[in-house]
Amino acid sequence: MRDNVKTLDDAPFIDMFSPEFQADPGKVIDAIRADSWVARAPIGAIALGRPQVQALLADRRLRSSLTELIQIQGITEGPIFDAVSTSLLAIDGEDHHRVRSLVSRAFTPRAVDRHRTLMRDVLERLVEPVVPRGRTEFMADISDHYPIEVMCHVLGVPPDDHTEFAEWNNEITWALSLQLFAHLDEVAHGFTHLRAYVTDLLEDRRRHPRDDMVSALAQAEEAGDRLTDQEITMLVAGLLFAGYDTTRNQLGIAMSVFADHPDQWAALAADPSLAAPAVEEVMRFQGAVAAAPRFVVEDIELDGYLIPAGTMLALSTASANHDPAAYTEPQTFDITVAREPQLTFGGGPHYCLGASLARAEMQEALPMLARAMPDLELDGEPTWRQPVGIWGPESLPLRFRVPAAG
Repeated sequence: MRDNVKTLDDAPFIDMFSPEFQADPGKVIDAIRADSWVARAPIGAIALGRPQVQALLADRRLRSSLTELIQIQGITEGPIFDAVSTSLLAIDGEDHHRVRSLVSRAFTPRAVDRHRTLMRDVLERLVEPVVPRGRTEFMADISDHYPIEVMCHVLGVPPDDHTEFAEWNNEITWALSLQLFAHLDEVAHGFTHLRAYVTDLLEDRRRHPRDDMVSALAQAEEAGDRLTDQEITMLVAGLLFAGYDTTRNQLGIAMSVFADHPDQWAALAADPSLAAPAVEEVMRFQGAVAAAPRFVVEDIELDGYLIPAGTMLALSTASANHDPAAYTEPQTFDITVAREPQLTFGGGPHYCLGASLARAEMQEALPMLARAMPDLELDGEPTWRQPVGIWGPESLPLRFRVPAAG
């Protein structure tokens, strides 16, 4: 190591559990990032700078740290360990490439576009009874239903089973948190029921194929390779997690942000072509996912620091999305300004598989909601879920002007 290269012992420290950080994490991160692109953390380290986070997302000397995150909580064997460690979020290398290559064509923008009519139909049905009231608890009325109905339609899950899928998904989400040990029974319940359901569904689709993703996964083949039943089950679980929980929370966050920026809401209602940049700006400004957890498998020397192998390194996409090195006035929310791409979907081998689907759902929803709910504002204080890998509103009371008839 060269004399002018620092170690992590030289890096500043971020205590994510401190009252100061909990009260205003952005302020703490901004101050530290101004002096260092990396900081020590209670567990490992965290990358903060936009150039470094972007480079490390694609660096093959890092891999997913999801397995390590459950191991440090004492989960080293058993059904939960097996389920998490074999999920698409956790595997890397050839195994990851193999599974992803068998399913990726189902998530291209072109493949996703054929579901846009269904997205509009679902949203219209959910919004119609809300509009005459001029107020809504948005999460319960709309966001808890819209993404899970879309994802279950894509997968081929019958409408009557949507509620159960959402409940199992909420239980499984704890597997991605540092509170897993306190919620083992919930996670086990969710995995057990989801696995049994998908096993039965997969068996049915093999006998009676349909135009849905479970049928496609059962038939997916490349160079004679097929997915195993365990791989399909974990893929469906992962798709439900990514396709429901992240979109549910990101849509709620979007409505909260727009309620604080009425000029932007009015601009979107007046010009639906702003839908795509609105989605990107919302995800840059306040993403439902704040970091990509990684594990360093080889020493990395980058921009003055040596990050040793064996380090748990969180790549803070939230910090990167607000780095003045990449964004002019990063604390300003403006859907009309052209910006560098946001990093909330990650990058490299683990770039979000369902990014096109999530984008399409948000692009269809936001302009429709902007027209249906003019003069949007908060109707009370939102409640927010505990940060468990994915963050967003538990409840979001909103009020708006009832549009004139016709």
